Amino acid sequence: MAAKVYGYAETEADVDALRAYAAMDIILEDMAERGQYQILRRFLREGDTLIVAHWSALGDNAAAIGAELDSLQAEHIRLRILDLPITLQDLDEVSATVVFQTLKEILLVLQQRHDDLQTLHRIRQQEGIQAAKNAGRQLGRPAIGYPKGWKRIFGRYQAKEIRALEASNELKISRATFYRLVKRYRQS
Repeated sequence: MAAKVYGYAETEADVDALRAYAAMDIILEDMAERGQYQILRRFLREGDTLIVAHWSALGDNAAAIGAELDSLQAEHIRLRILDLPITLQDLDEVSATVVFQTLKEILLVLQQRHDDLQTLHRIRQQEGIQAAKNAGRQLGRPAIGYPKGWKRIFGRYQAKEIRALEASNELKISRATFYRLVKRYRQS
């Protein structure tokens, strides 16, 4: 059976880029859950070529991308990534192995850097929140006050003269807000 060339794209721009790069047997588009990619993986055989526009098409994080690179390499499926020109060259198997091992190492470094930046962001965010609290600033949405005529209408509601919908309509608030105010009023 002759080796086939498959393309996988996540956006219309990726489809155009893949078509401009090479003639392919199949081009699949997908959304975030990569369902089409999983179907495509079932069709790939030894000697086939998979072309993607970005390495992020292989997974959501460095570990998933690294595992996918290992899997493709173990199955002897050639991978071309349009964003990485070195992968577009016809490399022998040893050179391709070195390139993809280097790629995995770069991915790990990038993932570690991303994780470090996220941790730093969370720390700074918590420090900013704490500083705002210490300065006495109100955080979040301010609590709604009791509307005019609250005691009278709440008394009628509690005596079961009117229902919650009627009470909220008279007070000109939503039913959810009415229930929140009832709860707060009963606790105080």
